[in-house]
Amino acid sequence: MGPRAVWRSGLARGFAVGVVAMVSVAPHAAFGQEHGEGLLPPGDWTEEQEQFLLDLIARTEEALPAFGDPARLEALGFIDFGITAPGGYDHFINWAWIDDEHILDPEHPESLVFQRTWNEVTQQSEYRLVSAMFFLPSQFDMSNIPEDLAWVPGWHNHANVCVNDQGTFAGFPSLGGQCAVGRPFDKPPMMHVWIVDNECGHRFGGIDVGGLHCDVHGDPGHGGDPGHGGDPGHGGDPGHGGDPGHGMTDGDMPPTAPAAQPVSQSPSFTG
Repeated sequence: MGPRAVWRSGLARGFAVGVVAMVSVAPHAAFGQEHGEGLLPPGDWTEEQEQFLLDLIARTEEALPAFGDPARLEALGFIDFGITAPGGYDHFINWAWIDDEHILDPEHPESLVFQRTWNEVTQQSEYRLVSAMFFLPSQFDMSNIPEDLAWVPGWHNHANVCVNDQGTFAGFPSLGGQCAVGRPFDKPPMMHVWIVDNECGHRFGGIDVGGLHCDVHGDPGHGGDPGHGGDPGHGGDPGHGGDPGHGMTDGDMPPTAPAAQPVSQSPSFTG
């Protein structure tokens, strides 16, 4: 894996060269938690929708750990997107799986999210698989999500980030939304399903240039993160990024959104 850009460069400091692979929680059925407490975001879900989402979480918890070894990702067709989001989140994408016949299939996830954390005992960086990021096929954008899937929480894009022909990070758009290299990452729509609890209190939180965002009823790639504000594609100077292959200084960073606010009660782990 080559050098990566960092949305907030301080996250890169202190990480050792060695990365210890960690597979996350052992799977347990998400149905065990009454009414999806700690799993589902607020929403006027029907009973059928609630059961669909809980089943998707449970199946993702069960299947995703098979992808938990970073050393195997390249052989499976995943490439490092090349930028670390605040909170230590790295995305790996399997572009060949975007236009296959699998949609919202945890056994064929189009993207994987790993989180880097620093272990004070081992003095090493640890990599933990925390989330799948599912894509719709490439003919879709935020305006034409199939009706039977449009209600699923968390659909978004990253129009505030540029992607090159190799499918990796290519900087940030200008104020006019244009990319000096590549194109805005504005399609296809994508959404997260987590296999671990997070500060959102549900398993559908997204990750953008401000880090974790919990409001799943907006699109952080168009008009900012509704939970945090601040879209570097529409304010500030996002075209400053320098060479994304060699990291950025703090002065090069887009405006950093506040961290996600913890929920009032302790998250309920399913594993």
